[in-house]
Amino acid sequence: MARSRGAGSPARSALPGANALSWNQRLLICYPEYVMQIPLQQEQDGLPGPQENATATTEPATVAQSTPVLPARVRSWSAELYVATLLVATFALDQLTKTWVRSNLPLGESIPEQGLFRITHTFNTGSAFGLFPNQTAILTVASVVGIGILILFLRKQPIPGIWLHTSLGLQLGGAAGNLVDRLTLGRVTDFIHIGVWPVFNLADSSIVIGLAILAWFLFRSPKDTPAAAQETQQVLSQDEPAPALSDNDPGGEERR
Repeated sequence: MARSRGAGSPARSALPGANALSWNQRLLICYPEYVMQIPLQQEQDGLPGPQENATATTEPATVAQSTPVLPARVRSWSAELYVATLLVATFALDQLTKTWVRSNLPLGESIPEQGLFRITHTFNTGSAFGLFPNQTAILTVASVVGIGILILFLRKQPIPGIWLHTSLGLQLGGAAGNLVDRLTLGRVTDFIHIGVWPVFNLADSSIVIGLAILAWFLFRSPKDTPAAAQETQQVLSQDEPAPALSDNDPGGEERR
């Protein structure tokens, strides 16, 4: 059979464009570590692995042909879109709830008046949970700097993973929500009142949850990070096509 010169890998040449991908495929490409956990779990459960099962040797080729391999910039765009979507959703929900409280509940009043959980309209000129009061200017600058650091941190991670993206999306959305309050009102609207805990808002909650996820991501045990995820990311990051076959290739006759 005649062979074409200069052609790339068959699996790459038949791949659809980025616009043809579903959201599931985009997430699969951006976060391959969750796919790689499947064979690792099979190995832990004592199931036959690729080297023990002859039929398993054909599975990687099938997966490679069915899963499009996109350039790194496309995968980066998909991951950043996920962060941006979570950021906008967090910011919008925070601003909508604050606007409703300011429009429907007089300052200082609660719904209900008694109980463990109440909606209490209040405000603070400090940071989350009323810390550092009357420091609006300093906290505004700190919020802007913090947002920049979070974005830089996201872009510097070699294999961020969906948990880091979720953490940064929540933190960015919460920081942006409180920043808008400080710039437009000079103070932050709070309304979530639980027991004796200081009154807070959804932006504060998003920041705290994001920090908790980030702490888990940074300090989790190495066994929680499959080594196969790094290998998969390295493979997916190779945008160069496979070398073309030549007549001088000693194994060419076997691959015709």
